[in-house]
Amino acid sequence: HVHPPNPRWIAERFPSGDTAQLRRVYVRAEHRRRGLARRLVAELLDFAAGAGGYRAVYLHTDPAVPGAEAFWRSLGKVVCDEGEEAEPVRVVHFEVPMRP
Repeated sequence: HVHPPNPRWIAERFPSGDTAQLRRVYVRAEHRRRGLARRLVAELLDFAAGAGGYRAVYLHTDPAVPGAEAFWRSLGKVVCDEGEEAEPVRVVHFEVPMRP
């Protein structure tokens, strides 16, 4: 069984087929603090809910990106902060609640 380049338990907790994944959500610096990212994520969550079959939305972020960790913490639940496990590269993994 081949797993992606995430910790094995992440791949097992969020299996392909019933997990939507958010990747590379980005708003240029000059357009930040206007609610654009929240609106983008809301649309993406609505799309995933409408597609059906998903039980979770997963994402990970690099806390070195300004504002990224705080933004995702405001929307999701941290499932693992690799920095707490003394990993050489810190990654924070999140689960964002599905909309009904």
